[in-house]
Amino acid sequence: MSVFGKNIRKIRSVRGLTQAQLAEMIDVSRGQISSYEEGRAEPKIETILKTAEVFHINTDLLLRGNLTVNQLAGFTLPDVSKSKPAPQQEQEPRLFRFLPRNTREIPAHELAPNPWVKKNDIVLAVPAKVLMGKMMIIHAAKGSFMGRISFEDAKNVSIDTAEKTLLQPRETLEVLGIYSPVQNLSPLEEKLLNLEARVQKLEMQLKSR
Repeated sequence: MSVFGKNIRKIRSVRGLTQAQLAEMIDVSRGQISSYEEGRAEPKIETILKTAEVFHINTDLLLRGNLTVNQLAGFTLPDVSKSKPAPQQEQEPRLFRFLPRNTREIPAHELAPNPWVKKNDIVLAVPAKVLMGKMMIIHAAKGSFMGRISFEDAKNVSIDTAEKTLLQPRETLEVLGIYSPVQNLSPLEEKLLNLEARVQKLEMQLKSR
């Protein structure tokens, strides 16, 4: 298995993604993901760059290094246990220095159920115009939805996680990445989270029929 194959398998494991979900995020087929992980194929440069962009990982590290959980999470949380905070520039997570200043942190529980995030994830997004095929968050009267844009006109948009629902956006945000806090879960909590994810996935499949 290539280093890239090992690293994308670790990405899937840490983020709780299926091969199909990762494939859609980096614009390849599920079979290609399988080939990379099993060492039967090497990725194109476009795939490497897309993976690095989606997960905010340095391409050199992605191809040659052994990714850690902290690197896959996107950034490490500042130490808030100290009574005197460090200067802002030292306290700021490293990744945020490379993100736009208007980046928003949106907790997953504020979004309608979707296959991209888990309960405790935080979505990093910036205000942006609607673009077909882009992963976006739509704030509308019916709620807040996250998914790829599947339809748009002058007043309405639809996303792939709510294909039969037309939304009149109050605000649209482009998704930059997803932060998954590292947590020590009991076996029972892990089973419940996995069960919840399966139920959400099944609900999305039923809605799309």
